Amino acid sequence: MEYRPDIDGLRAVAILFVLFFHAGFKCIPSGFVGVDVFFVISGFLITRIIHSSLQKGSFSFIDFYNRRLWRLQPIFIGLIITTLLLTLIFYLPEDLLQYSKSARKTSLFISNVFFENATKGYFAPNINQLPLLHTWSLSIEWQCYLILPVVIYLLHRMVAPKNISQVIYLLTVLFFVLALCLSVKEPTKTYFQLSSRIFEFLMGSCIVFSANRFAFNKIFLDLLNAVALLCLFYIATHNQVNAGFPNGYAFVLCLATATLIASGSLAQKPIIIRLLSIKPLVFIGLLSYSLYVWHWPVFVFIRYMGIEETPTVLLLALTLVFIIAYFSWRFIEKPARKLHKLSLGYTLTFLFIVPVLLLHLSDYELRKHEGFPERFKEMGLINAQLKNYAYPQRVQCLQEKNIEVNNQCMLGATNADSKKGFLFGDSHANHLWGFMDNLARAANISILAHSTVSCLSLPGVQQYDWNKEVYAACHEQVKRYYAMIQANHYDFVILGQNWDGYLNNRLIPSEPVELVKKRIEKGLDKALQIIIASGSKPVLIKSIAVHDTYNCFLHHIKHRKKYEPQQCDFNMGASWQDDLFSRMQNKYAQLIIIDPRKVQCPQGKCIAEIKGIPVFRDSGHINDYASFHLASRYLHDYKNPLI
Repeated sequence: MEYRPDIDGLRAVAILFVLFFHAGFKCIPSGFVGVDVFFVISGFLITRIIHSSLQKGSFSFIDFYNRRLWRLQPIFIGLIITTLLLTLIFYLPEDLLQYSKSARKTSLFISNVFFENATKGYFAPNINQLPLLHTWSLSIEWQCYLILPVVIYLLHRMVAPKNISQVIYLLTVLFFVLALCLSVKEPTKTYFQLSSRIFEFLMGSCIVFSANRFAFNKIFLDLLNAVALLCLFYIATHNQVNAGFPNGYAFVLCLATATLIASGSLAQKPIIIRLLSIKPLVFIGLLSYSLYVWHWPVFVFIRYMGIEETPTVLLLALTLVFIIAYFSWRFIEKPARKLHKLSLGYTLTFLFIVPVLLLHLSDYELRKHEGFPERFKEMGLINAQLKNYAYPQRVQCLQEKNIEVNNQCMLGATNADSKKGFLFGDSHANHLWGFMDNLARAANISILAHSTVSCLSLPGVQQYDWNKEVYAACHEQVKRYYAMIQANHYDFVILGQNWDGYLNNRLIPSEPVELVKKRIEKGLDKALQIIIASGSKPVLIKSIAVHDTYNCFLHHIKHRKKYEPQQCDFNMGASWQDDLFSRMQNKYAQLIIIDPRKVQCPQGKCIAEIKGIPVFRDSGHINDYASFHLASRYLHDYKNPLI
């Protein structure tokens, strides 16, 4: 089959988009679309191979899958071995267990499903410690390999040759419509879903069945190809593409890619096709698979180890990626392709079954030994203390969906004669579970506690979620909370929020910060009126002081260095919540205000650890150990505000 250097040139453009995007280059804010270019290319090449073989009567599923396995799996296995060794050395126990689980799912070609459920989406802020995140696209590719060859084979057997192209066109349109529907219905999950990506492979298939059907003027072709290439660059350099992706932008991108691929099959090559065929681009294209496999782990380990991403560091990282990719291509990828004539049984055993079994066995051992915390001197003590003070039910009582409140979410006193309370808000109410449990037990109050992730729980206020989509579940939960308050007449109603976290373009409609503050104050005033009218005593909890002390504290453990006392402590900054709560206090004399910062930040200096145990469990929330001990200090230094 004729070699197409322009396709390798197109691969080069795609991989450079991805590399620059993951490196954090602001000039390519949507470089992730390079993966979609790869999908169209894959759809074209797979379909061309199968279609040509079927026409010759030489197609074999065994040969097809043998070639695919020897093309993709050797480097993938190298990736797994390398990242497993690196995570065993550098990753903290909890992170190692997360990696191991992802490796297990990746080996089964379902990492896209795993990451869909394990993250808040591909663009979530919590993805930079997942070395195998990029394998979601390899899983999609394999899933398509299991479907597309069968579809093409059946079409050849069941549909008249002249009608095959029409069926492919129809399927492409139908799956694109499905992708658009999912883009609206599940905007944060659709990115990882096979059903949202099938149309991209099919657009590649369309090229095979449309070849040489159209004849265009050379000038028109040059112009068309220039526009197609400009579309790729425009979308890759354009912001706001990711919402609900793959979306309309994906269709335009795939259409532009298909145009370039189709033009490359013409006898008279347009200028852009000749440009894509220049040797430097072709060489990068030949390395594209190895570049894709190895680049993301390099960036992940840099970020995980807290190495500052200066221009020099990024340049060195990219250089390292190209060096690794070259040797990977030269000594693994190229030699492995020659082994495709081995029996499928041997291939499956060596490239699939054995790696899957070994990864499942290693995952079992890692879980059995809780990530081998003894690899780090302090982790044994830290994990033991965190486990001793953990509140398992707390996690179950923080939701991001519109669901009924679980009546088992109780904290505080368990006496039959205890007073009743209701604690609600966002995750900043939830992370104070131990704090409020301690105070409530001392005051003989039994508290029903329920929180909604990143939800400003004030009446009449609507907001976006972190992905800039309307947060309908939050709005419905807030209505449920206030209906409960009005119906149940609790003795205490306690509201905790990340009060500063909703000032920056979170509310609907988006407004300047000063107007947002007024809206929040109006909503809080209304909330207090509802609480007081129900006969309850209102309690507001101030947000804790937040700083990235979590990563600061863990830095010395990862690097196996000694922790210097107070090296991660930080100064408490001013917060607008103080003035807000002061005005509410002046207006409502019965209002109780609890400020955990009194003990978190004595004399304005906020602590990062308590007796060698970190205060934070992530960059914005304290752990259960700290929550409990801060309450103990509060009760020691101040009067219990609930009595």
